Amino acid sequence: MNNILFVAPLHGNGGIASWAANYRRVMHSNVNLISIGVSKRRALRGKVTIFNVFLDGLLDLREVLHDIRKTLKSEKDVSLMHMTTSGGYGTFRDFFIVRFVKRMGIKSIMHCHYGCISEDYSSKGLIGFVLRRTLRLFDQIWVLDRKSFQTLDQDPNLHGKIELVPNFLEVSPSTTYTEKDFYHVGFVGNLIPTKGIYDLTAAVKACENTKLDIIGPGEESVINKIIIIAGEEFENRIFLHGKVDNSTAIKMMQSIDILGLPTYFPSEAFPISILEAMSLSKMVVSCDRAAISDMLMGNDGKLCGLLVPPQSPTDIIAAIKWCQSHRREANEMCKNAYRKVYESYRTEVVVKMCLDNYQKLL
Repeated sequence: MNNILFVAPLHGNGGIASWAANYRRVMHSNVNLISIGVSKRRALRGKVTIFNVFLDGLLDLREVLHDIRKTLKSEKDVSLMHMTTSGGYGTFRDFFIVRFVKRMGIKSIMHCHYGCISEDYSSKGLIGFVLRRTLRLFDQIWVLDRKSFQTLDQDPNLHGKIELVPNFLEVSPSTTYTEKDFYHVGFVGNLIPTKGIYDLTAAVKACENTKLDIIGPGEESVINKIIIIAGEEFENRIFLHGKVDNSTAIKMMQSIDILGLPTYFPSEAFPISILEAMSLSKMVVSCDRAAISDMLMGNDGKLCGLLVPPQSPTDIIAAIKWCQSHRREANEMCKNAYRKVYESYRTEVVVKMCLDNYQKLL
């Protein structure tokens, strides 16, 4: 069995940490992933400052390099490193880590788990400069969306190194479809303004007889603003459920017709809530961020959901009302959403993709 250094967060409940835990679980019978933890301190913090990020990055870098050295002394047959990143200031850490393993004769994969790669890579600032230098040191680069793939593959220094590797989900091989009337909307995720939660609340409030269940944790100031926007419809048609565990969130999602995620979050990548909603044959109303437009386009070229402009309650209202007045077409989209997840994003499909990419370097 091949030994691979797997450099990823081991702690916290962030998107990459959750993905990494799941990845280790599904890959254990195929390869031996030797985990090296990163972003340890950030996982323990709530709010952070630029100084915190810089200091934590330096301390984490020292520990990661120490852990890699220690591992390589005890494991003699390591020939590949698979490293995750969320970009930004973490790119400085990535640069020093890949340079170190390259000197040790170890091939490397950079797995980009963020959606603004195209903007960062084209930037004339410091982050853009470091990102370009860093990615050129890797033997393979995995991205989540086609736009990132196209941007990086145009660089002659990266051409042929880029692999499109989506996130994955356990998907039932069969499902019984129930026709929807599209009067029940849900939001699942952290209550962050840039996730479009205010816009969604205002939109549902304006849609007669339409209910909104908001599932997820948020700061008191955000919750208070949602309540103000909901007005007289709070606890009448618009409900806040707070943080629930994943199994409860999935059960609640089963009862909705539409998942609303009109996000303009700068680091949006591959929202798991959209993947889960599609696997349950739900309508998705979201924005063209990162991988979302790829997710909502079926392999047959037909739509699996609806895209709206960011920060536009008017367009969200129009999308919801379109579903309510075009039920046959909307229900077909929902069925196509399930097919897209099953064909492209189920665990078995993506695991094979990853193993094939490993094999190119081993």
